[in-house]
Amino acid sequence: MDPYFKHYQMSRFRFGMDTELDPQQLALATQTNDHNICEKMSPYMVKINTKNPDGSIASCGSGFHAINTKHALVTSAHVVLPESKELLVYYPDGSRGQAKLITKDRETDVALVKADRYCNLPTLRSRTASMGDTVYILGFSGASNDLNFTKGMVSSLHQGGFTTTAFADNGFSGGPVFSIHMELLGMVRGGAGYTQGLTNQQVSCVNVDTINGFVGALLNVLPDMDKWP
Repeated sequence: MDPYFKHYQMSRFRFGMDTELDPQQLALATQTNDHNICEKMSPYMVKINTKNPDGSIASCGSGFHAINTKHALVTSAHVVLPESKELLVYYPDGSRGQAKLITKDRETDVALVKADRYCNLPTLRSRTASMGDTVYILGFSGASNDLNFTKGMVSSLHQGGFTTTAFADNGFSGGPVFSIHMELLGMVRGGAGYTQGLTNQQVSCVNVDTINGFVGALLNVLPDMDKWP
């Protein structure tokens, strides 16, 4: 069978369509959706640097606006070092500001940071990840302030999180993981080892239920987020 025709038949079966579907049109539609996700989700992103007492950079990571407040950011707890007293926040538009840690949980690897910059983005929709979900990751790579966008799938589920084949470099920790419908599924935690026979590293992620549970517990204590210290 012609491989092109086979792909066409598979596309019709996968999407449950009885009408004819051109694989090239499907590829174009997928690419358009990918571009739309990147454009819509990028404004939620920040890069977070922590500084040593001598002013040098101690660690780099990613973060994002995930809750309905003007200043709160979510990131990985291991991005915010215990000795770090000053946090620098870089935005995709090239601007930067200051931030400080509100609280973090090392066990779940979730932290909340208060930035000095006003943000009025809509609250992200969220849902629990499922095996085989197509996912997207946004993050900042190492010392670079350039935002990166990668794509993969959920390859396994585990308690409190999941693993994805989407690429994540050093500095992606704390970056969000989205679905094709721009729903928040979780947050990058770090590498999860190498796939057998391949060189692509799997990426471990905290699931969104863990993030929401952490934020919810904090709101019970400090309900007015805009008055956080």
